[in-house]
Amino acid sequence: MDNRLPKLDWNDLRFFLAVARKGGLTPAAQDLRTSPATVSRRIDALERATGMALFLRRQTGYTLTEEGERLLASALPVEHAIDSLLRQTQISGDTNPWHGTVRLATSDTVAIAWIAPHLPGFLDAHPGLQIEVLTGFNMVNLSRRDADIALRMAPPAPEEEGDYVAAHAGAMPFAAYATAAALAGGADWRTLPHISWSEPLQHIPLAKWTDAAFKGRTPRLLSNSLPFMAAAAHAGAGVIVLPTSIGDADPRLQRIEPDHMACVRDLWIVYHRDLRSSRLILAVKAFLLDIVTREGMSP
Repeated sequence: MDNRLPKLDWNDLRFFLAVARKGGLTPAAQDLRTSPATVSRRIDALERATGMALFLRRQTGYTLTEEGERLLASALPVEHAIDSLLRQTQISGDTNPWHGTVRLATSDTVAIAWIAPHLPGFLDAHPGLQIEVLTGFNMVNLSRRDADIALRMAPPAPEEEGDYVAAHAGAMPFAAYATAAALAGGADWRTLPHISWSEPLQHIPLAKWTDAAFKGRTPRLLSNSLPFMAAAAHAGAGVIVLPTSIGDADPRLQRIEPDHMACVRDLWIVYHRDLRSSRLILAVKAFLLDIVTREGMSP
């Protein structure tokens, strides 16, 4: 009987964890920035090394077997330890603490309207720093180093508490806007055509406010991109809810009910506690706080 332990490659475990989380080869490959064929090969290699069938392959995706569930429970603490080591290496491994890359996750709206205009001056003041900006509505996993720091509209979830440093940065106010031509007839703005969010995002506060304001009327246009919706609105497609810093600055749009806010969203700066001593992270944090103070509402 051979009692030797199997030789496991940590990289194979990374692929295993991605498939376990995503439920299939293609979404795991997108997460890992590789091909489904590569993911399949690494899973096959891990199953050969362990002598276990880790997944049930079905047309609807990959489902963990009992052996796979046990491996998942063992692999998660290993992933956490390695990611913590990598973060510590990021902090201490560079002889120049002002040189390196920081991955910043935020929404398209914040990135385009708030961060981009102020970024050149910040980068000029930190010539050794490279910023990678990642945008989207889905919150990135900071523990898995999908990003280093995030400016988002949600504080850490209960399962994240303890691992993260979170600072309330302020808030982003929103109001309703339309073109002067659309408002010229004097009709109640709630009867005008309007723009709202696509189905996957109809749970967000902006979509809920829009649906309530227009009493459930069918929007003329749906999208998952606020920059596109803003462009369509100032072309005359309909009423739109925008951050006031964007809507007020657009001469083609007028704020409806000037003293009324559609909603106000709190903004949070979140990063992993292992990075709390990083000069680069603290510099980016200060930069983000300054932006929110200039463009939004201070805490």
